[in-house]
Amino acid sequence: MIAAPPHCRTAPALAAMLWLAAALSPATAGAAEPAHYLQLDPHWVGEPYQWQLEDGTVLQRGVADEHARAAVAARPGQERYALETLALRYPVRIAAACWKLSQKRFDACIERGEAGPSRARRQADAESDRALEQNLSRRRERAAWTGLDGAAVAARLRGALDAQAAWDATAQARQAPARLDCGQAGAGVPPLADAGERRFRAALAAGARTPAGETELIAAARLGHWRAAATLAKLALYDDDWESAQAIAAWLLERGAPAGYNALARSLEAAGSSEDGRATPGQRDLVARLRRRAAFGGDPGAQMDLADELEASDPAGTQRLRDCARQRFPDIDG
Repeated sequence: MIAAPPHCRTAPALAAMLWLAAALSPATAGAAEPAHYLQLDPHWVGEPYQWQLEDGTVLQRGVADEHARAAVAARPGQERYALETLALRYPVRIAAACWKLSQKRFDACIERGEAGPSRARRQADAESDRALEQNLSRRRERAAWTGLDGAAVAARLRGALDAQAAWDATAQARQAPARLDCGQAGAGVPPLADAGERRFRAALAAGARTPAGETELIAAARLGHWRAAATLAKLALYDDDWESAQAIAAWLLERGAPAGYNALARSLEAAGSSEDGRATPGQRDLVARLRRRAAFGGDPGAQMDLADELEASDPAGTQRLRDCARQRFPDIDG
């Protein structure tokens, strides 16, 4: 008897094909006993399978009947076969003489090999491994261009947090969003070089969250394009890649880009929410103050984020923030 397979990953394409074969197979209830069959574990009733040659050539497709039997047939000149389900592959050697025996003697005549993963499962595992490696590679590349090590990142972010209280005490921090001077707010925003801007536009055209788009964002960021860097930091948080997001935030802060404060705010916001699904009041307050600093410093991403937060409580401020963001960067989302 062949034991039931454990739960494992299955390649969707083969799974769909096998189940389709099952749907098209004749009903097995009350069917006559097949000439020769492999007796499967009782849990395999209704299990789709393929009867194959050793090289994977499919001889027939079927579904284990109500007695968990899988019908098999000979291919002249062949002795090595395999029964493959969605999860596992069972090799068997059946000599030509075995096929002439009764089912009971046929079963005893079979030489069973060691079960292994099915071809579909191996393919699914390989695809999963490739996807994991690609994700790890993206993580490595996403912030490597900053040239900042962990100590440098921690020192820069700590410096920004330590200096936040001083900014909170300024007149700018107490300004009402509705009275924001767009020109003054954007005065400190670093310029965007044409070369970086072209790569940034290419990233948007490809789709920022696609591999091609992310490659273009990295190329733009290497050229000093802070909007590309801020977008990369945001993408990193979609992937729970805290390390990259914080490294990019530090890079932005080192270059005097207000987007660095919003990148840090987003990172802290995501980290606080991930702990137990809810940030503490202190965490929320710090995030709000950092975002406000970025928005009043002219970062369009922070202006749009802050506008979203104020939409219900301060419609005038919300509109002013969005107007400021779009005046300088008409392509800004939101």
